[in-house]
Parts: sequence; C-alpha cells; structure tokens
Amino acid sequence: MDYLVDRMRATPADELRVVTRPDKPDVAFHARRLGARVVEGTPSSVAQSVRLGVEDLDADDVVLIGFPDTIWEPLSGFAELLGALEGNDAVLGLFRTPDLARSDVVVAEGERVRAIAVKPAEPPSELIWGCAAVRRSALERLAEHDEVGHLLDDLARAGRVCAVHLSDSWLDIGTPEALARAQERA
Repeated sequence: MDYLVDRMRATPADELRVVTRPDKPDVAFHARRLGARVVEGTPSSVAQSVRLGVEDLDADDVVLIGFPDTIWEPLSGFAELLGALEGNDAVLGLFRTPDLARSDVVVAEGERVRAIAVKPAEPPSELIWGCAAVRRSALERLAEHDEVGHLLDDLARAGRVCAVHLSDSWLDIGTPEALARAQERA
C-alpha cells in the first residue's frame, strides 16, 4: 500500500481513499496512518470496491485507481495519466509484462485504446493496464459490470479511452504464488 500511496502523493490528489473490509483492521489502521480515508465494506469484486470508494464524489471529479498488490514505475505515473486526460473519459497506465493470466490486456493503437480483454485465455497483446485516471461521470455504469475492465472496454470501443505506456516495470504480488515468484526474482 505504501508504494501506491507514494505514487498518488506525487500527484495533486485532494484525498486518498482505501477501500477495505471490516475484517481487515490492520489494513484500515495502516491506511489511516498514511493519511488515507478508509472506506469499509464487503465488496465482492474490484468493480464493487471502486463503486464503494467513489459513491459521494461529484460527476466532474477525477478518480485515480491503483492496486496495492502491485509494484510499478515511474513515481510520476499518475501525474502522466492526468496530463493525458484532456478530452478523454479515462487514461490507462500501460505496462508490458509476460504475466498476463490475472490481468486486463489492452489493445491499443498509439495512444488510443481500442479494446480491453479481461483475463483472456489468448491475450491479444503484452500490454496490461495497472493504474488509471477516470472521470467520475464515466464510472456511472460500473454497477452494470462485474469487472472494471469490462466498463473500460465499453468506453474504449466508444473511443473515450487513451493510454500512456508508463514502463515495463510491473510486478504483481497479489497472490501467494505471485509473491513467491517476485521473491525468487529479487
């Protein structure tokens, strides 16, 4: 979580929010120590977590989305996304990775995102999105989707999503197996 918070703090964010379950008091305690607002709930998916985290925001607010179980560069990643948001509903931070099995794979032409394949059996590219800047108004239809990537795919197919290739430095540590692989690489 600290790694992600550092990246958000390198951007002019008004408020940091961490969505967590009531049965994870250690996460809530640590988030508060970092100065984040803790939003507790029992979401069953990432899409529901995002919905919970943005409930009371205005339609013209911009939401930065990141995942605390990933490590990536550069520190200025969210600032780069915000810089490309003009005229778009969402900007995705792209990373090249060989570990595509648990990711949303992005099909892009230049800076324009054409489609997003959510955890595909046959990945259409080696690019994934790992962070995003999204207008709150674009998240209105999130309740209709079980995955954030499905909503982003709809927006991309409508020509409303662009991307910034941030780096090829991406590490997922969200499962015991992924953490073990990361420790083997270190």
